Amino acid sequence: LFFTIINTSIANASCNFISGNYIKELSDPSMINEIKIDINNNRKYLINYLKILTDKSFNIEKKFKKSFKANIVVKYPFGECLFRGKIRQHGDNKDHIGSKTNDYTQFHRSLVVRLEEGNILNAVRFKLLIPITRNDVNEILGSLLLKEVGFIVPETFHVKTRINNKVNTMIFQEEVRKELLERNYRREGPIFEG
Repeated sequence: LFFTIINTSIANASCNFISGNYIKELSDPSMINEIKIDINNNRKYLINYLKILTDKSFNIEKKFKKSFKANIVVKYPFGECLFRGKIRQHGDNKDHIGSKTNDYTQFHRSLVVRLEEGNILNAVRFKLLIPITRNDVNEILGSLLLKEVGFIVPETFHVKTRINNKVNTMIFQEEVRKELLERNYRREGPIFEG
């Protein structure tokens, strides 16, 4: 009992509000005002971006998909939560860097985020995608339609992001993992993705 009480206080220590009072709101994607990511070693992160940009290959090579430690802050109307985690480049092609206008000076890129503690909408791993890489609203509409017909689909929605103080709207997409099954009241087992 003592061990459980200590672990519960540690798990809730990252939020500036009592999470038990907001259980319903914390499971609603529309309650997320912003996801802010501050990369601990910003210099290496930017150098990595420039190496991807200047690489002659059309694809993003595996050697450029390095992990960087980061602080992730999720802002809600009633407070905010701080998580420690790691981020890395997502995507195979270079459409996952830049933007619609190909303004590469914005250092805009699709990311995979892995939380070391806590979760966002029950997801400990998720992607923040540049909308154009997934046909923007079509990805969200498709996931809503599939969910409506009974398929198990990852949580997918638009979210305002602030990555190293660069503001963008990105697509939040939960990774297909055991947490997806748990959220859909299924037992752990094989997952076939298509």
